[in-house]
Amino acid sequence: LILAMDACYGIHVYGMINDTYCKSEGFHKVPYHYYEPGRDECEEYFLHENAPYGGHRFITEKKVFAKWAKKHMIIFTHPNWTVS
Repeated sequence: LILAMDACYGIHVYGMINDTYCKSEGFHKVPYHYYEPGRDECEEYFLHENAPYGGHRFITEKKVFAKWAKKHMIIFTHPNWTVS
């Protein structure tokens, strides 16, 4: 995303959930990896977000992307993000 912001006038991001999606009512459970059974996407995100060390802070990362979208022409679709 950083490279795209530097090289492109606008960015369209498809299929990335926002930081509140997993806490929203009626969210769809989807597997984290389509090719192996296990935790769904939200379970994996919460596991990593709360890991004492070594986790990928997916939810925090999405908050950063939302802040960038306020300053750059970044549009998130499927699901659509409301960036205010």
